[in-house]
Amino acid sequence: MKGSSVSQNRNAQRRLVEKAPYRRLVPRLQNVIRLCALFVLMSLLTACDSTTVLLANFTSDTVGSPPGATQATGTVALDSGAGTITVVDAPAASLPANKWVQISHPTAPSPQTGMRGIFSRVGGVGDYGFLAALLIPQDTGVVTVQFEPIPEPNEYFGFLHLDFMPEGDVRIDDGPVRFGQFPRDQSFVLSVHLVITETTATAEISLLGRGASGSTTVNVNPSLLRAARQFGAVRFWMGFQHQGSFFVEEIIVTRRNQ
Repeated sequence: MKGSSVSQNRNAQRRLVEKAPYRRLVPRLQNVIRLCALFVLMSLLTACDSTTVLLANFTSDTVGSPPGATQATGTVALDSGAGTITVVDAPAASLPANKWVQISHPTAPSPQTGMRGIFSRVGGVGDYGFLAALLIPQDTGVVTVQFEPIPEPNEYFGFLHLDFMPEGDVRIDDGPVRFGQFPRDQSFVLSVHLVITETTATAEISLLGRGASGSTTVNVNPSLLRAARQFGAVRFWMGFQHQGSFFVEEIIVTRRNQ
């Protein structure tokens, strides 16, 4: 019986050794799945006679420096405020070796820190698709993604904004509507489908990726429809009362006529 037990233990150890490479492959496979999903979404956004009006992937930028104003399509404008905006290598070892932008606002209260992606052209009414990868570490304060008109009537004015809250869900326009869940310390994808007409504007918002879930559809405040019809920029920022760092990668906005 003792010999049988030893043999069983050896067989169990052998099976664990054989499975070990597959365990090491799991994070890589998850990244492949994420990238494939992102590729499919980007393909859908750029299909159907859509035009890409913003594509910022920072591939031509230098690690350790601020992102350049000129991107693949459109431009970015930086407002460092009391913080820093820097191109970095992938912020987690499990991520593909892409370049990200790190937006840091280390001290509160102090002037806000943000990066604004500006479209190559403002199209007015239309059917818009937005995608961006985000990574928000533990203990980071509220992170905001904001949709803005061109020109702005005043600084940091938007017709729709999403706050990624400390509780791990998303608040819309500082109001009572909150939805979904996003993970800390790992990447996820924010997807927004905006349909803007002469009389209405509707946003379908989704969180995608491992540990991220939830979607909701909201109407833009009617008093802000004029601004929505001048949609021309997306801003990633952290306000004066919050502190921490977050990361952004692969920002894309497409537009097609209705």
